[in-house]
Amino acid sequence: MKHRESGLTLVELMLVLAMMAVATSLAVPSFRSLWAKRSVLLAAEALLGDLRYARSEALKRARPVLVCQSSNAMFCTREAAAWAKGWIVFVDSNGSAQVDGENADGPAEALLRVQATLPALASIVSNVSTGHSITYQATGSAKSAAQTIVFTPSGGAPPDSIRALCISLQGRARIGAAGAGSCS
Repeated sequence: MKHRESGLTLVELMLVLAMMAVATSLAVPSFRSLWAKRSVLLAAEALLGDLRYARSEALKRARPVLVCQSSNAMFCTREAAAWAKGWIVFVDSNGSAQVDGENADGPAEALLRVQATLPALASIVSNVSTGHSITYQATGSAKSAAQTIVFTPSGGAPPDSIRALCISLQGRARIGAAGAGSCS
């Protein structure tokens, strides 16, 4: 009776590993591009969702609701291009553009949502100098409207990775087409 051995030889195994290495090296750049595009889109969708939430809360509470860039998740910051460090959504009853505790003017203002620093983003920049916050009035209209917020990925991402978040004069927000750095 003949006994037959089964398995791979060392040469066959090395050939398979070499083919896998070539296939991986071809796939990595496209995955990096896909990762950059996805990161930018997720960040834009997160801010879009919070803007829509702020608008609905302003209508529901009949009070101004503010969305502002925040690097510490407690206070608004006026630094240039600090949106990438995160933002907060809160009821701004007294119009101070800061989350206030209980004081003589009234009760504490409610902090509604907090967004932490977003990974894989080089910058999130508004096209207006006062673009560090958006205030929704009790009517649902935005006080700081008609602006474009541009999301740019970090690293050597392709140009079509850039996304723009467009806020209309009425306060409605939408995400622009891939690669568009402005709202048109």
